[in-house]
Amino acid sequence: MLDAQKCAELIRQHFAEITTKQFLENLTNSSPELFEDDALPSSAESLLSESNALKELN
Repeated sequence: MLDAQKCAELIRQHFAEITTKQFLENLTNSSPELFEDDALPSSAESLLSESNALKELN
């Protein structure tokens, strides 16, 4: 069975250590369809802003 606290810690650690460039590369590799639409760059910028804001909270 999964340990919820261990999972949360691993996710927290991952996002604390990943760079914006790595995050975008991983997202592009795992979901390339997200980057096919011309309207996406503003959405991607929004994701990056939220990611950076979360990092600043920690």
